[in-house]
Parts: sequence; structure tokens; C-alpha cells
Amino acid sequence: MFEVHARKFEDRVAIYCNDKGQPIGPKKARNELTRFVGTIAYDYNWAPLTYTNWQKVPDKDKIWEYVYSKYILPPESYDWVLETLDVSWRGFKCRLKRDHYYPYDTYEKRLNSHPDNVPEDHFKLLLKYWASTPAKKTSLLNAKNRQQQDNMHTCGLVAFAMISDEMFRQDGEQEMRRLEALEGDESSECQKDPFDEVMGDGRAVRKRLVGICVSRKKPQENVVGNSLILPKREIAKEKEAHAARVAETKRATKEQEMRDDLATQKEPMTLDVIASALAQLR
Repeated sequence: MFEVHARKFEDRVAIYCNDKGQPIGPKKARNELTRFVGTIAYDYNWAPLTYTNWQKVPDKDKIWEYVYSKYILPPESYDWVLETLDVSWRGFKCRLKRDHYYPYDTYEKRLNSHPDNVPEDHFKLLLKYWASTPAKKTSLLNAKNRQQQDNMHTCGLVAFAMISDEMFRQDGEQEMRRLEALEGDESSECQKDPFDEVMGDGRAVRKRLVGICVSRKKPQENVVGNSLILPKREIAKEKEAHAARVAETKRATKEQEMRDDLATQKEPMTLDVIASALAQLR
């Protein structure tokens, strides 16, 4: 991912998103974006491991700005980026606990096994938290809930958003209109989720089978269609504006350098010298 971190603003890659802000293409760029967000979650400078909850991690807007400096994304993707970071960050901590906490029975052994990509002071705080009574109770509760889960995600690495987009392209707009009409019906039993009807009443906040950043509590606009394509004209305008800012910065820098040269000029100031300096600014 070094090439992505080193990518310049004017070389950003465009990402297509659906109406929920979930990236759906191009496939190669979408997969690269997901891996890139994961590298940020593993970087303690961006996402310190000293916090017990992702909601407490600071500077999330700065993380979004950094991601936006590498990819052209719509504002609707803000929640997807942060929730993907949340999942990756918690997954990283889970693997650390599996590989560097559970295999050892003493604090000293665990401390000696701390990974190279985690600062020792961060790892000490993690060990202290994992050994605390509240953390142990939470861990046991989570393990129990996990054992009760019958329906695992069986789509592999393919995101639900991409599967949904592919189904929409295959089945057409007619079926999507019918489903949205059912979702928009405030009467009778149309408000019930078909998945919940078959598999049981869903009490989770996250809406199932639609992917990251879609919650039952979030109002969803009744939009027909399944894609939010970034117009090429807008991308061109943004690149043009950035190029203009770069040119202005270079001009201002050169002007300042000329002023400094003139200020340190030991020879008498003549019209030829002034004319030569003005010609260089053009």
C-alpha cells in the first residue's frame, strides 16, 4: 500500500458508490480502497490502541480527509469509511489478543511477546485492560453470543453492496421498484424484514444483508436505482481547480524568491535588473 500512501492529490482514483455511500466499483480500485483503509486502522498514529472503544478514538475527520486525499469519494461515503475503520481496528485488536495474550499465562511472557508494529507502552495498556474484570466479563459475553450465531457470512470477500449491485444489474429496475414500494408502505405487515420473518426477529441495530454503514435507526431515502456514479465532469473540474492552486502556489513561491534576491542585491538597482526580474515572474 506504499504506492497509495504516496499518491498525490491530483492522481486520486475515482470510486463509484451506491446510494448508501458504499463503494461498488471499479472492482480493483474498490478492493484497493478497502485494503488501504485497513492499513490506517493498523497504524497506531492514526488509530491508537490505547482506547477501549472506537467511538473514543479522536481525529476521525482527519482520517477521512486523508482517505479523501487518495480517492475521489462522495460525502455519502464518510460513514462507510469510518465503519470500515472500526471493523478493521477491532479485528486487529482481536488478532493481537489471540496471538499475544491467550497463548501465555503470565504478564511477563505476554509482554515479551509484544509485536513489533505495536509500541510497548500501547501493548502494556492493552494487557492491563484485557486482564481487568470488566474486559473478561465482556469477552465471555461476546463469546457466548458468538456461539449462538447460526447464520454465518458465506459470501467470502465479496461485499454485500457489490452483490446487491450485480443483482440489480441482472434483474433490472422493475424488481427494485417493487421492493421499494413495499419498504415505503406504512400499513399492514410490509414493514417487516423478510429475512427476520424467516430467520427470527432481528433486534440488532445493524440492518442485515446490506453491508457496512446501514443501520435500522438511520433514515434511508427512497431512491430508485442502486448506484451513485461520480460524474466525470465533476472530477475534471476538481482536478482543474487543484492544478490552478498548485500553479498559484508555485507563482507565489517564485515571486518571494525574486523579492529575496532583490533585497540582497549588492549592485545598484537598474531598469534592466527590474525588467529581468519581472520577465521571470511571467
